[in-house]
Parts: sequence; C-alpha cells; structure tokens
Amino acid sequence: MVDFGSYLLGAAQLALVALSAGLSAYLLRRRLIPGWDGAPARLVEAVVAVAIVVWIAEVLGTLGLLYAGLVAAAGVAVAGAVALWPAGPVAAGDPPSPAVAEASAGPAASPAGEAREPRGEGTWPLLGMTAAIAAVVGHWALVAKDALDRGIFNFDSLWYHQPFAAEMAQSHSTTGMHHPETVFANWFYPQSSELLHALGMLLTGRDTLSLFLNFGWLAVAFLAAWCIGWPYGRGSLVVVATAIVLQCHTLVVREPGAAKNDLMAAALLLAAIAILVTAWNSRRRYPSSGVAEVGSAIRNQPLPRSSGPGWPLAAAGLAVGLAAGTKVTVLALAAALSVAAIALSPAGRRWAAAAWWFVPALLGGGYWYLRNLVVAGNPIPEIERLGPISLPHPEHLQSGRPDFTVFHYATDTGVWSEYFGPGLHNAFGALWPLVVGGAALAAVLALWRGRDRVVRWSGGVALFGMVAYLFTPLSAAGAEGEPVAFGINLRFLVPALLTGIALAPLPRFFDRERRRWWLLGALLAVLVVTDRTDLVARDPARGFALLLIVLLVLIPAALLLARARGVGDAVLAGGCAALALAVVAIGYPVQRDYLEARFANDGPRSEWIPGMDLGSAYRWAREVEGARIGLAGTSAGFAGYGFYGTDLSNRVIYLGEEGPHGAFNAIPTCRAFRAAVDEADLDYLVTAPFLNFLSPSHPIASPEARWLRGESAVRPLLREGEVTVWRVDGELDPAGCGPANAPLREVPNTPGA
Repeated sequence: MVDFGSYLLGAAQLALVALSAGLSAYLLRRRLIPGWDGAPARLVEAVVAVAIVVWIAEVLGTLGLLYAGLVAAAGVAVAGAVALWPAGPVAAGDPPSPAVAEASAGPAASPAGEAREPRGEGTWPLLGMTAAIAAVVGHWALVAKDALDRGIFNFDSLWYHQPFAAEMAQSHSTTGMHHPETVFANWFYPQSSELLHALGMLLTGRDTLSLFLNFGWLAVAFLAAWCIGWPYGRGSLVVVATAIVLQCHTLVVREPGAAKNDLMAAALLLAAIAILVTAWNSRRRYPSSGVAEVGSAIRNQPLPRSSGPGWPLAAAGLAVGLAAGTKVTVLALAAALSVAAIALSPAGRRWAAAAWWFVPALLGGGYWYLRNLVVAGNPIPEIERLGPISLPHPEHLQSGRPDFTVFHYATDTGVWSEYFGPGLHNAFGALWPLVVGGAALAAVLALWRGRDRVVRWSGGVALFGMVAYLFTPLSAAGAEGEPVAFGINLRFLVPALLTGIALAPLPRFFDRERRRWWLLGALLAVLVVTDRTDLVARDPARGFALLLIVLLVLIPAALLLARARGVGDAVLAGGCAALALAVVAIGYPVQRDYLEARFANDGPRSEWIPGMDLGSAYRWAREVEGARIGLAGTSAGFAGYGFYGTDLSNRVIYLGEEGPHGAFNAIPTCRAFRAAVDEADLDYLVTAPFLNFLSPSHPIASPEARWLRGESAVRPLLREGEVTVWRVDGELDPAGCGPANAPLREVPNTPGA
C-alpha cells in the first residue's frame, strides 16, 4: 500500500509543517503577549498555529497551488519571517488589553510584574483529572479502532467531509464547489476542518491521519477547560466536568475515527472563552490558601500578565473566527460571545475592542463566507429571507426531509416521550437529566451570581447558545410528528452544553476545600455512570485503547510531572522526541493494516453501510486507481467517499445540472443525463436509488439505470440490490432514449418532504 520510505517522507513533511507552525505561533505569542506562560500561553499558541496552517492553505488554494511541498515551504518561510521580525516596543509595563483594563483598575489589581497565584490544587484532584482524561481517550480509542479495522463509516464523513477534503487535495484548489449530491447544498458549508483533512492527505498521501485528527481537538478542549478553571483554583474540576460531555455518546460515535467537525468548532469556542477568562484575571490577585506543600509548576504557576493592547482579545476573536469557519451552526454562539467580549471592555474602549475582536475573527473564518458571496451572492445561502427581503439562494428540485426545529415540538408530549426522551438518553446516558439540566443550571447560576463579570457573561453566552439550539433548523428534522434526526443532531447542542458544564465548578459555594472534594467525587461518578466508562475495560479493542492512553495521556502527564520536579530542558526534549519517534514507529504498521482492511467489507453485512447496497461497489473501488467515476442516484452520492480508492487517486463526479446562485440539481431527462455522462468523460458509472431519509431501508427508485438500457457504450460490471457499477467504453447515443424524453416528474423526492 505505502512503502516505509514513502511513509517516512509523509511523516517528515507533516512534522515540518506542524513544527514550523508551532514555532511561528510560539514566537508570535511571546512577542505579542509576553506576560503569558503555562497552559494559557499554550492554548493561544495552539489557536494561532491552526490559524497559520489554515491561512497558508487558503492562500495557496486560492491560487491553485495547494501542493505538499509548497505548504511545507510556506510554513518554513513564515517561521523564518517571524523569527527575523525585529523586536518591537512591547514591554512588561504596557497597558492591558481592553478586555482586562476594567478588571485591572479594580481594587483587586496588583502592581505590574508581581507574581500572582491562583488557589492551589492538591495531588488527588490532579490524579482525578488525569483519570477522567484517560477514560475519555480510551473510550474514543474503541471507536477509532473500529474505523481502523474497516474504514471510515461515519455517514457525514462519507457524504461530504472527506469528499470535500479529497477534492481539495486532488484539485490543489479551495475555490471550487464540489457537489456530492443534489439534495442538500452543503458545498456552501464553511470548510476549515475539511481543509485540515486535505492537508493530511496531501502531506501523507493517504487518509489515515483523518482517523486521529479529532484527538487533537479533544486535547484543545481539555486544555481550554483547564484554563477556564485555573484562575479560580478549579482547573481539575472543570476538566472532569467537561469530560462528561466529551465522552457522551453523541460525540464518541461520531468524532473519533472520522472527519466530523462538531468538536473542532466546540473546542475553539471553549478556547475563546478560556482566553477571555485568563485575560480578565490577568491582573487580579487570588489567595494561595490550600496550595499543597509539594510545589508543582502545574498548579502553582502565577497568573499570566497581559501586555500589548488587545492581543489576548485578538487571540480569542481568532478562535471564534476559526470556529465560525468550521461549522455554520455555531454562529449564534459565536455572535453571543462577540457581544460578551465587547461588553467586558470599558465603555470608552468598545469600538477599539470591536476592532481587536472582529478583524482576527474575519481573518479566521471569513474565507468560506466570502467564497459563497462570490458564487451565490449570499454569504450564507441557507438563509433565503430576512423578513420581507428575499436573498439570493439556490433553488432545489429535491429535498431530504422537513427541517423542523425542537421548538416546533415544545409542547408535543407524544414527540417528547417517543423521540426526545429516548434521544437524550441515548446521547447523554442514564443520567441525562442531570447532565443537560446541570449544564443549564450552571449557566443560569453563572449569569445570576457569577463570581466576576467574565463568568457572568460566559453564563449568558452558554444560556443563549442553549436557547438558540431550540430554533436551529434540522434540530428535529423528519416528517411531521416523526423527528427521526433529533438524536443525530443533538450534536448542535454540544458547544453550548460544553460551555455551561465548564462553569459548574466555579461558584463561590465550592471555595471550601471539603466541598470541592465532594464535587470531584460526584463528577467522576457521573462520568462513569452516564458515559459507561467501564466499557473500555471490557471491549475486545481495550489493548489499542490502553496503547493510546499510554501514548496520549500517561507519558505526557509524566513529562509534565518531571518538568514540575525540575528536570532539565534537555531531558524533557529528549523525552518528547522519544515519544514522537515511538508514535512514528507504531504508526507504520497501524497504517498498513488500516489500508489493507479499508472498505474491504469482508465482515458481517451488518457492518456495511446500512440499507445502501454499496458493499460490493466499495470493494471494487479499492482496487481502482486514477479513474474517473461518475455517480447517479443519491444513495451513491451520500456515500461517495468510498469510490476515491485506497490511494485517493480516483476523481469522483456526481452527475447533475448547475443552476443560478450555485444550485446543483438532479438531471430530469434521459437525453440530458446521457449528455452529462459524455461530458464528464467517465471510465465508470455507478447508478443507485434515491436515498429515502424518512425510511432508509426503503429506497426510492431513481431513473438513471433505466435510462442506460440498450446502450452499447456501457456494460455492467457488478450489481448488488439496486446498485450497479457500469464500465463506460465510449460516448452514449442520445437517440437511445426514444422519442419521448422523461419529464420533470422523473426527478425523485422524499415523500412528505
């Protein structure tokens, strides 16, 4: 599949891009926010490093130059430019950012340069936090192992996340609109997440990295949670609280081993809040009571000091922009957080604060909305009207299912008992009322009686996000009275839920140490009970889970402990290098086994894509390289990623008709369909039925296979159910359609949609 030399080259390219972006981010943070250190500094650097990689890819992609070598060279060039940037006038005594100026002027402020310590945390809370992180990583590893054993089978990943990424990698461009099917206009979605997956494909030549990319966002979420609790001596408690949501079924079955982007958006929003909390507390003094006698750099670091006007605010705005450039469903929460950031600034500095916030935010996520504006005349084409004003938008001939909201069923007790209750139980476990209600209550308490303004505003942001979820389109999608997509789309609630539950340990009620102990025990108990942490120990893939726990949790924790005990930098650097080498060494056999099993579909039929009859077609595509494969019938389109081949060299084209404002619709006539096959210059064609979202086990007939009857230029290679793979040997004859073309009614649609 991939020889060891090619694997090492891919690993080297990946390391070069990551290290150059990390170095650039570190140097920029040290230059612009020199008073920050420790976890908050690392969080800012992570956000900036991601932004640098995204910007490099967007610039090169706009020019059609998105090649692995150019990405690596650009990363090195940026790092060199930042390293050679002449030192500016930033100094420790510079004024704080607008977001912290008001706090700095209060009675709790202390002289610039004075070390300030948060309330300390003992050894046991840190051990509890480590155990919680290990439990989440282990649970995620079970799902990742399943993907390693048979390929990425997450529906949305097969539908558009990975096809978007593969198309960028193949075309070396980010300006094209790739159409995976003709029902949803998801080519207008923001695609920063898919861009990162495309870079993984370009740098390594395969899609193996996509199975583990979300583990990085899991780390960012945990780091942000620690930073939210750290100024109040609650870092461990906040991490354990957020672990309850991060290990919920809604995320566990979709994020690891897949290309979903829900956690990326949620982690970036949580990072923005963490940066604001840190900035607000930067010049406030907290008593150091409760600090354990054994000093630890983890729990006794002084609060960082803001230097340079607005740079922490800019870092938080950048995180929000990256989140908005990842998922459109977080826009409401991003807007609320923007209001909070500006409101936290002194009245006379709010216009300046808005500039510090929105410029980085637009740079972080505005690219995709600008592309939509150019193509469709509307940055968010999903919004068709603003009151009486009709906005440019693509028209659809087909639809998947009605897009009802949760609020639509607010008083429907039948829907609550049959769909909403079971959906919440499945998503958040047996204690779901405690998890969801606790997060909502924590947001209310933070808004009402939060210990400081930044906590109160954060509570308001979380509460607004929860309310906005109730009105989010598709949150209760399905036929009237049958919101079958409620459980799937509970992920839209995760960012607000994560924010709310992160605030749960912060009330002053828990200032007493005994109460914090009780809270830690309660949170760990909820984590174990509602998220079934015990599954890790009983699953057949527990060996792989243990391996990831050791590599991603225990060894990094040991290195942090060694740093706290005063071990030299050279020893720590050696430890990190050894860990990296171990990951590279283990990665080769893992990738080899993955590529051998990827979409082989040699297990039970129940493990294939349910009800879509694509198992044989996927097996066939594994061995095809460099071919042009056309898809017709949305069952094939919604699972189009399997046709790109093991080496991702196949070009996959869904056959449809482009229309005004970026529309892409089903071809309604036989003659037009045959002409489209000829124009696409295909080697193969896959015909499939129309996917019935309301009842996937009962697909709706799609006419394309019938339109090929009697055509000598195509011949069937294999059939499974209503799916056929055809070999295309020449141009199709339009006269073969007969004297009467099929009318518009030949375009199938979901009943009741």
